Amino acid sequence: MKDKLIEIKRKIISSVRYFRLKFLKPLKIGVNYSLGKNCFASRKNIIFIGDNFYMGNNCHLAANALIGNDVLLASYVSLVGGDHKIDNINVPIRLSGRDKLIKIKIEDNVWVGHGSIILQGVTLSTGCVIAAGSVVTKNVGANEVWGGNPAKFIRKRL
Repeated sequence: MKDKLIEIKRKIISSVRYFRLKFLKPLKIGVNYSLGKNCFASRKNIIFIGDNFYMGNNCHLAANALIGNDVLLASYVSLVGGDHKIDNINVPIRLSGRDKLIKIKIEDNVWVGHGSIILQGVTLSTGCVIAAGSVVTKNVGANEVWGGNPAKFIRKRL
């Protein structure tokens, strides 16, 4: 019975991927991935995901993103891009348009903790760890641990 449920899940995911690739912006996922419940990937963004990817429940991918292999996104992680323009006070913010979308890059073997937000244009380098609840506004170096709001360097992984 379990094998049948797994096969049904694979067929549903495959159908969703086909529909998205055919009619919306590309979403490409490598092999051996696991997606939690209630995850969302914006149809206006181009998202490429490598192999051995894990994404927990309620994640929100709303930015152009290139995600490497062996990446773990805990639950409630958000990739955010394209903020509203706010500099013209004579135009309502909702009508002011959006900034240019800049890709988020998450390299291989990265772990992003629960509830973290990664802003557009950021690179999370190989082997880095982002602590739960962090807001990442700057590039993170290889094998570094960052945390906080805004996220700051904590230490190097040994």
